[in-house]
Amino acid sequence: MLSEILNREVIIFDGAMGTRLQKSGLPAGHPPEEWNLSHPEEIAQVHQSYVEAGSTLIQTNTFGANRLRLERYHLEGKIKEIIHQGVEIAKSTLQEGVLLAASVGPLGEFIEPYGDLPLAKAQEIFQEQIELLQEEGIKIFHLETFSFSSEAFLAWEIIKNSAGEAIVSFTFEKRSEERFTTLMGEIPHQIVKIFQGEPITALGANCGGGMKEIIKIARQYRESYSGPLSCKPNAGIPQIVEEKVIYTETPEDFEKGTKQLLELGVNIIGGCCGTDERYIAAIKKAIQKTPSFKPEL
Repeated sequence: MLSEILNREVIIFDGAMGTRLQKSGLPAGHPPEEWNLSHPEEIAQVHQSYVEAGSTLIQTNTFGANRLRLERYHLEGKIKEIIHQGVEIAKSTLQEGVLLAASVGPLGEFIEPYGDLPLAKAQEIFQEQIELLQEEGIKIFHLETFSFSSEAFLAWEIIKNSAGEAIVSFTFEKRSEERFTTLMGEIPHQIVKIFQGEPITALGANCGGGMKEIIKIARQYRESYSGPLSCKPNAGIPQIVEEKVIYTETPEDFEKGTKQLLELGVNIIGGCCGTDERYIAAIKKAIQKTPSFKPEL
Protein backbone atom coordinates (compact mmCIF):
# COMPACT_ATOMS: atom_id res chain seq x y z
CA MET A 1 0.00 0.00 0.00
CA LEU A 2 2.53 2.64 1.14
CA SER A 3 5.23 1.20 -1.12
CA GLU A 4 3.03 1.65 -4.17
CA ILE A 5 2.27 5.28 -3.32
CA LEU A 6 5.96 6.07 -2.84
CA ASN A 7 6.53 5.13 -6.48
CA ARG A 8 4.47 8.10 -7.63
CA GLU A 9 4.48 10.80 -4.92
CA VAL A 10 6.20 12.25 -1.88
CA ILE A 11 4.48 11.43 1.41
CA ILE A 12 3.97 14.20 3.96
CA PHE A 13 4.33 12.68 7.41
CA ASP A 14 2.89 14.30 10.54
CA GLY A 15 4.72 16.27 13.23
CA ALA A 16 5.37 15.94 16.94
CA MET A 17 3.00 14.38 19.45
CA GLY A 18 4.80 14.49 22.81
CA THR A 19 5.88 18.14 22.73
CA ARG A 20 2.43 19.14 21.48
CA LEU A 21 0.78 17.38 24.42
CA GLN A 22 3.21 19.02 26.83
CA LYS A 23 1.95 22.40 25.66
CA SER A 24 -1.57 21.15 26.40
CA GLY A 25 -0.66 20.24 29.96
CA LEU A 26 0.93 16.78 29.81
CA PRO A 27 3.01 16.68 33.03
CA ALA A 28 6.74 16.03 32.81
CA GLY A 29 7.42 12.32 33.18
CA HIS A 30 3.84 11.30 32.43
CA PRO A 31 3.50 8.79 29.56
CA PRO A 32 1.85 10.43 26.53
CA GLU A 33 0.20 7.10 25.66
CA GLU A 34 -1.93 7.26 28.83
CA TRP A 35 -3.66 10.30 27.39
CA ASN A 36 -5.28 7.97 24.84
CA LEU A 37 -7.51 7.03 27.79
CA SER A 38 -7.73 10.20 29.88
CA HIS A 39 -7.49 12.96 27.25
CA PRO A 40 -8.62 11.47 23.89
CA GLU A 41 -9.84 14.85 22.67
CA GLU A 42 -6.33 16.30 22.98
CA ILE A 43 -4.84 13.43 20.97
CA ALA A 44 -7.49 13.80 18.28
CA GLN A 45 -6.87 17.53 18.07
CA VAL A 46 -3.17 16.97 17.34
CA HIS A 47 -3.92 14.38 14.65
CA GLN A 48 -6.57 16.61 13.10
CA SER A 49 -4.25 19.60 12.95
CA TYR A 50 -1.76 17.61 10.90
CA VAL A 51 -4.36 16.22 8.53
CA GLU A 52 -5.71 19.70 7.93
CA ALA A 53 -2.18 21.05 7.37
CA GLY A 54 -1.52 18.51 4.62
CA SER A 55 -0.18 15.31 6.15
CA THR A 56 -0.87 12.26 3.98
CA LEU A 57 0.47 9.89 6.64
CA ILE A 58 -0.16 10.17 10.38
CA GLN A 59 0.84 7.84 13.18
CA THR A 60 -0.79 6.56 16.34
CA ASN A 61 0.14 7.78 19.81
CA THR A 62 1.69 4.41 20.68
CA PHE A 63 5.45 5.11 20.66
CA GLY A 64 5.95 3.75 24.19
CA ALA A 65 2.89 1.50 24.33
CA ASN A 66 4.83 -1.63 25.19
CA ARG A 67 4.70 -3.66 28.38
CA LEU A 68 8.21 -2.75 29.55
CA ARG A 69 7.71 1.01 29.36
CA LEU A 70 4.17 0.90 30.72
CA GLU A 71 5.28 -1.13 33.75
CA ARG A 72 7.16 1.93 34.98
CA TYR A 73 3.82 3.68 35.43
CA HIS A 74 1.85 0.60 36.55
CA LEU A 75 -0.09 0.73 33.27
CA GLU A 76 0.92 -2.65 31.82
CA GLY A 77 -2.57 -4.00 32.55
CA LYS A 78 -4.05 -1.36 30.25
CA ILE A 79 -1.80 -1.98 27.25
CA LYS A 80 -4.57 -3.39 25.07
CA GLU A 81 -6.92 -0.54 25.92
CA ILE A 82 -4.21 2.09 25.34
CA ILE A 83 -3.38 0.66 21.92
CA HIS A 84 -7.04 0.23 20.95
CA GLN A 85 -7.85 3.82 21.87
CA GLY A 86 -4.71 5.13 20.19
CA VAL A 87 -5.70 3.53 16.90
CA GLU A 88 -9.37 4.50 17.17
CA ILE A 89 -8.56 8.14 17.90
CA ALA A 90 -6.21 8.36 14.92
CA LYS A 91 -8.69 6.61 12.63
CA SER A 92 -11.39 9.12 13.56
CA THR A 93 -9.32 11.96 12.08
CA LEU A 94 -8.44 10.33 8.76
CA GLN A 95 -9.62 11.84 5.51
CA GLU A 96 -9.54 10.50 1.97
CA GLY A 97 -5.96 10.02 0.83
CA VAL A 98 -4.49 9.97 4.35
CA LEU A 99 -2.80 6.77 5.55
CA LEU A 100 -2.32 5.54 9.11
CA ALA A 101 0.86 4.06 10.57
CA ALA A 102 1.60 2.81 14.06
CA SER A 103 4.43 4.41 16.00
CA VAL A 104 6.68 1.84 17.68
CA GLY A 105 9.68 3.06 19.64
CA PRO A 106 12.63 1.35 21.34
CA LEU A 107 12.08 -0.50 24.60
CA GLY A 108 14.15 1.89 26.67
CA GLU A 109 16.56 -0.74 28.02
CA PHE A 110 19.68 -2.25 26.50
CA ILE A 111 19.35 -5.80 25.22
CA GLU A 112 21.95 -8.43 26.10
CA PRO A 113 24.93 -8.49 25.77
CA TYR A 114 24.97 -4.67 26.09
CA GLY A 115 22.44 -4.59 28.93
CA ASP A 116 20.35 -6.77 31.22
CA LEU A 117 17.28 -7.24 29.02
CA PRO A 118 17.22 -10.82 27.64
CA LEU A 119 16.81 -11.08 23.88
CA ALA A 120 13.86 -13.47 24.21
CA LYS A 121 12.01 -11.06 26.51
CA ALA A 122 12.65 -8.13 24.18
CA GLN A 123 11.22 -10.14 21.33
CA GLU A 124 8.12 -11.02 23.38
CA ILE A 125 7.55 -7.36 24.25
CA PHE A 126 7.74 -6.21 20.63
CA GLN A 127 5.61 -9.17 19.53
CA GLU A 128 2.83 -8.22 21.93
CA GLN A 129 2.77 -4.57 20.92
CA ILE A 130 2.91 -5.27 17.18
CA GLU A 131 0.26 -8.00 17.32
CA LEU A 132 -2.10 -5.78 19.32
CA LEU A 133 -1.67 -3.05 16.72
CA GLN A 134 -2.30 -5.52 13.91
CA GLU A 135 -5.48 -6.68 15.63
CA GLU A 136 -6.67 -3.09 15.30
CA GLY A 137 -6.09 -3.21 11.55
CA ILE A 138 -2.65 -1.61 11.39
CA LYS A 139 -0.59 -2.60 8.35
CA ILE A 140 2.05 0.17 8.30
CA PHE A 141 4.57 0.63 11.10
CA HIS A 142 6.99 3.43 11.88
CA LEU A 143 9.89 2.02 13.89
CA GLU A 144 11.23 5.35 15.07
CA THR A 145 13.97 6.89 17.20
CA PHE A 146 16.01 3.70 17.37
CA SER A 147 19.66 4.03 18.34
CA PHE A 148 20.76 0.43 17.80
CA SER A 149 20.28 -1.55 14.59
CA SER A 150 19.93 -4.88 16.40
CA GLU A 151 16.92 -3.70 18.39
CA ALA A 152 15.25 -2.18 15.33
CA PHE A 153 15.91 -5.34 13.35
CA LEU A 154 14.26 -7.41 16.09
CA ALA A 155 11.05 -5.40 15.75
CA TRP A 156 11.30 -5.40 11.95
CA GLU A 157 11.52 -9.20 11.74
CA ILE A 158 8.21 -9.52 13.60
CA ILE A 159 6.55 -7.14 11.13
CA LYS A 160 8.17 -8.84 8.15
CA ASN A 161 6.96 -12.28 9.26
CA SER A 162 3.40 -10.96 9.36
CA ALA A 163 3.61 -9.27 5.93
CA GLY A 164 3.48 -5.73 7.32
CA GLU A 165 5.13 -2.61 5.93
CA ALA A 166 7.72 -0.71 7.94
CA ILE A 167 9.59 2.57 7.88
CA VAL A 168 12.74 1.95 9.94
CA SER A 169 14.11 5.19 11.38
CA PHE A 170 17.12 5.97 13.55
CA THR A 171 18.16 8.97 15.60
CA PHE A 172 21.71 10.24 15.14
CA GLU A 173 23.95 12.41 17.27
CA LYS A 174 26.44 14.91 15.90
CA ARG A 175 30.03 13.86 16.59
CA SER A 176 31.70 16.41 14.32
CA GLU A 177 30.61 18.73 11.52
CA GLU A 178 30.10 15.87 9.07
CA ARG A 179 30.03 12.78 11.30
CA PHE A 180 26.78 11.48 12.77
CA THR A 181 26.32 8.24 14.68
CA THR A 182 23.64 6.53 16.70
CA LEU A 183 24.10 6.18 20.44
CA MET A 184 25.72 2.81 19.73
CA GLY A 185 28.19 4.38 17.32
CA GLU A 186 26.65 3.29 14.01
CA ILE A 187 26.93 5.63 11.02
CA PRO A 188 24.30 5.80 8.24
CA HIS A 189 26.41 3.60 5.92
CA GLN A 190 26.43 0.82 8.52
CA ILE A 191 22.66 1.05 8.94
CA VAL A 192 22.26 0.77 5.18
CA LYS A 193 24.47 -2.31 5.05
CA ILE A 194 22.31 -4.07 7.65
CA PHE A 195 18.95 -3.29 6.01
CA GLN A 196 20.01 -3.19 2.34
CA GLY A 197 18.62 -6.61 1.44
CA GLU A 198 15.49 -6.37 3.60
CA PRO A 199 12.05 -5.60 2.12
CA ILE A 200 11.50 -2.55 4.31
CA THR A 201 9.31 0.21 2.92
CA ALA A 202 11.75 3.02 3.77
CA LEU A 203 14.88 3.71 5.77
CA GLY A 204 15.31 6.96 7.60
CA ALA A 205 16.19 9.31 10.41
CA ASN A 206 14.10 11.21 12.92
CA CYS A 207 14.52 13.44 15.97
CA GLY A 208 18.14 14.62 16.37
CA GLY A 209 19.48 18.13 15.92
CA GLY A 210 17.04 19.47 13.36
CA MET A 211 16.50 20.01 9.65
CA LYS A 212 20.00 21.25 8.91
CA GLU A 213 21.56 18.12 10.41
CA ILE A 214 19.11 15.66 8.91
CA ILE A 215 19.90 16.96 5.43
CA LYS A 216 23.52 15.90 5.99
CA ILE A 217 22.38 12.52 7.31
CA ALA A 218 20.10 12.01 4.30
CA ARG A 219 23.00 12.82 2.01
CA GLN A 220 25.12 10.17 3.73
CA TYR A 221 22.32 7.63 3.46
CA ARG A 222 22.05 8.41 -0.26
CA GLU A 223 25.71 7.63 -0.84
CA SER A 224 24.93 3.94 -0.42
CA TYR A 225 21.13 3.57 -0.40
CA SER A 226 18.86 4.05 -3.41
CA GLY A 227 15.59 2.98 -1.77
CA PRO A 228 12.90 5.22 -0.26
CA LEU A 229 14.11 7.55 2.50
CA SER A 230 12.14 9.05 5.40
CA CYS A 231 13.17 12.19 7.30
CA LYS A 232 11.36 13.50 10.37
CA PRO A 233 13.64 16.08 12.05
CA ASN A 234 13.19 18.02 15.26
CA ALA A 235 12.62 21.76 15.01
CA GLY A 236 16.28 22.31 15.84
CA ILE A 237 17.95 21.99 19.22
CA PRO A 238 15.77 22.94 22.21
CA GLN A 239 16.89 25.77 24.48
CA ILE A 240 15.56 27.09 27.78
CA VAL A 241 14.46 30.71 27.50
CA GLU A 242 12.71 32.33 30.47
CA GLU A 243 11.96 28.86 31.87
CA LYS A 244 10.32 27.78 28.61
CA VAL A 245 11.58 25.21 26.09
CA ILE A 246 12.17 26.92 22.75
CA TYR A 247 13.10 25.14 19.52
CA THR A 248 15.53 26.97 17.25
CA GLU A 249 14.22 26.17 13.75
CA THR A 250 11.18 27.79 12.18
CA PRO A 251 8.59 26.62 9.66
CA GLU A 252 10.50 28.71 7.11
CA ASP A 253 13.62 26.66 7.85
CA PHE A 254 11.59 23.53 7.18
CA GLU A 255 10.33 24.89 3.87
CA LYS A 256 13.90 25.59 2.72
CA GLY A 257 15.17 22.29 4.09
CA THR A 258 12.42 20.31 2.40
CA LYS A 259 13.61 21.56 -0.98
CA GLN A 260 17.07 20.14 -0.24
CA LEU A 261 15.61 16.84 0.93
CA LEU A 262 13.64 16.59 -2.29
CA GLU A 263 16.83 17.12 -4.26
CA LEU A 264 18.26 14.11 -2.41
CA GLY A 265 15.23 12.06 -3.43
CA VAL A 266 13.75 11.81 0.07
CA ASN A 267 10.32 10.23 -0.23
CA ILE A 268 8.73 10.82 3.20
CA ILE A 269 9.10 14.15 5.03
CA GLY A 270 7.60 15.21 8.35
CA GLY A 271 8.57 16.64 11.72
CA CYS A 272 9.52 15.40 15.17
CA CYS A 273 9.95 17.17 18.53
CA GLY A 274 9.08 20.84 18.57
CA THR A 275 7.12 20.82 15.33
CA ASP A 276 3.43 21.53 14.88
CA GLU A 277 0.98 21.97 12.02
CA ARG A 278 2.80 25.10 10.78
CA TYR A 279 5.87 23.00 9.98
CA ILE A 280 3.76 20.46 8.12
CA ALA A 281 2.12 23.23 6.09
CA ALA A 282 5.61 24.53 5.25
CA ILE A 283 6.68 21.07 4.05
CA LYS A 284 3.57 20.84 1.88
CA LYS A 285 4.25 24.27 0.42
CA ALA A 286 7.81 23.28 -0.52
CA ILE A 287 6.67 20.02 -2.11
CA GLN A 288 4.07 21.82 -4.18
CA LYS A 289 6.70 24.24 -5.45
CA THR A 290 9.57 21.82 -6.02
CA PRO A 291 9.58 18.94 -8.52
CA SER A 292 10.99 15.90 -6.72
CA PHE A 293 13.35 13.43 -8.30
CA LYS A 294 15.40 10.42 -7.35
CA PRO A 295 19.17 10.74 -7.74
CA GLU A 296 21.13 8.31 -9.85
CA LEU A 297 23.49 6.41 -7.58
